[in-house]
Amino acid sequence: MLIDSKRPFYWISGILILTLMGIIFYFEYQKIADKNSITIFTGGGPVKIRAEFAKIPKELEVGLMNRSSLGKNSGLLFIFPDEKTRSFWMKNTLIPLDIIFISAKGRVNEMTTLSPCEESQICQPYNSKTPAQYVLEINAGSVEKWKIIEGDIVELPPDIIYFIR
Repeated sequence: MLIDSKRPFYWISGILILTLMGIIFYFEYQKIADKNSITIFTGGGPVKIRAEFAKIPKELEVGLMNRSSLGKNSGLLFIFPDEKTRSFWMKNTLIPLDIIFISAKGRVNEMTTLSPCEESQICQPYNSKTPAQYVLEINAGSVEKWKIIEGDIVELPPDIIYFIR
């Protein structure tokens, strides 16, 4: 029985092409995943958070209202066009949240934990003590769990920074 001398070449070529395609798809996926993630560099190591972004007035107004949950290692980043003192409240927000105020330079300014406030209650606003251009809402308890402190560095996706300028 004769063996086709080109058959091993075709198999090896096919495997190499599939491997290269897999590598390319992996790196393209990483680019997409990184566009939706924020990294906070803490004393305990980097923390990666999958983020949704609130950029336009309606998104900034609604935030996480009427949501019953927020995924693990997930959050909502409010992106403002300028750096100033911010005011947040928990009207119709059903889950307790840690709120992180971030400077225009990407540093954690301050953090607080806010509890849900139902529509029937009088919801008191929380005013930041320092100016912030970004505000990150994450599940309550995450700041303590991840050991986030004032001064930690926050790395935002480059297209977010471009959006602001």
